[in-house]
Amino acid sequence: MDTKKITQEDFDYIIIGGGIVGAGIFRDLSLHGKKVLLLEREDFASQTSQGSSKMLHGGIRYLENLDFGLVFEALKEKNLWIKLAPNLAKEVPFYLPVYKESKWPLFFLRIGLFIYDLLSLFKNTSFKTLNKHETLTHIPGLKSKHLSGSGIYYDGIIDDAKLALNCILDAKADHAHALNYMHVKKVEDKGSFQAVYASDKFSNEEFQFYGKEIIFATGPFTDQVMKDLEIPWTPVILPSKGTHLWVKKESLPIKNAMVLQTKDQRIIFVIPQRDAILVGTTEIPLDANQSFLNIKPTQEEIDYLLKNLKEYFPNTSISRDIIISSFAAVRPLVKEANTSSKTSRKHKIYSPKKNIHVIVGGKYTTFRRMAQDLCKRLLGNEYNSKLSLNPLKSISLVNNPTQTIINTSLLKKIIDTEQPKTIDDLIIRRLSYLDISEVDDITLEAIKKLELN
Repeated sequence: MDTKKITQEDFDYIIIGGGIVGAGIFRDLSLHGKKVLLLEREDFASQTSQGSSKMLHGGIRYLENLDFGLVFEALKEKNLWIKLAPNLAKEVPFYLPVYKESKWPLFFLRIGLFIYDLLSLFKNTSFKTLNKHETLTHIPGLKSKHLSGSGIYYDGIIDDAKLALNCILDAKADHAHALNYMHVKKVEDKGSFQAVYASDKFSNEEFQFYGKEIIFATGPFTDQVMKDLEIPWTPVILPSKGTHLWVKKESLPIKNAMVLQTKDQRIIFVIPQRDAILVGTTEIPLDANQSFLNIKPTQEEIDYLLKNLKEYFPNTSISRDIIISSFAAVRPLVKEANTSSKTSRKHKIYSPKKNIHVIVGGKYTTFRRMAQDLCKRLLGNEYNSKLSLNPLKSISLVNNPTQTIINTSLLKKIIDTEQPKTIDDLIIRRLSYLDISEVDDITLEAIKKLELN
């Protein structure tokens, strides 16, 4: 891609932030034929948007807060994306064991699961409940002491980074460009347009891009970005770190996803997918002044997840040896109005300056609706809400490396079309391996011969 040529274009919109929300906005504006440029400081979806629990879900725990509107919207989006991106998303059963000491007794859980299905307009596969004996038959090795039974409900699982990448690939066109590893250093109002000054992370070359309006979709980094760019802004982010583990498929005696209720009243998901099992997440408040970029799990967070696994599977050997890899990310939690501590999962849109728009908050599952709300504001009566309902017409070349023959020809084609700049970009986000240790020696040798950073 000729970046210098892009600097000569005048864009209608420049989006800063290439996570799932920025990708959704980029796709929506491109579908409307707008000249749009997406700039991402690191690789596309390499931060929060690859650090989720990899679910498309309504958020069953939000029912206890009576947040029915958010759950309804998220369930609608979950079922939509299972249809639009069947190569990446699917509906699976989630088992929720209930014990005498559980926060939610079994009779209360039945009511909650019925409401959950109701809010999906009964488009979810119907829930069911199991008694103690049935639960232990389905989940051998589960702690039996004080077990009352379990509920089974259905939600979606997704390759989170790959969906964001596919939205970007679907949007790219002669009028829509996306650049990764482009660090925005300054935004300047030039009257009829905005000038965005950015530098390439690897070459350090400086570029200027021009657009009528600027959109920030920078998630949990928003407060830091606004401060660095000297844009008038009152901090709104309450940063919270979430850590996940990928553990070996054979390390736990489960075939289906589970929801664990912890003693400190949290939820941990245990989800078999991608030939492994995903375990997470933690919830650790962060200092708003620290750097969130490429954040890593701590041993304390890893041990917390392993300890809770052991609580549910006391007779199973659970140690750090079962871990394939771990990752962490920062949630884009937003302060509620008039409070410094209460958070919301609803998204908010701000306009701190003329022709500058900022979108924050929300859930991964509702990214398309977030994009719609912003684009409606920008386009007014011109906005067509049906366009983003179209299936993705352009998708990445590899969704599951175990089902694909990886050769040099394919790798070069991925580099040409999907813009990986580093080995990590290629292995984790383009080929969808869980860790570099999963790559066979022949494939790894071929990757190392490529011209990547």
